[in-house]
Amino acid sequence: MLASPTELSHRYGVLLLQQGIASQPRPPYVRWLHYYWDFCHK
Repeated sequence: MLASPTELSHRYGVLLLQQGIASQPRPPYVRWLHYYWDFCHK
């Protein structure tokens, strides 16, 4: 079963923090996560 978008976004945010991705470049990463999520469900 796939994770819900909110859970997935939360886990992705935690991963970005663990990888040392600063707050400034984070929005493009999150945007691409949403693009990928949409693509996989079409």
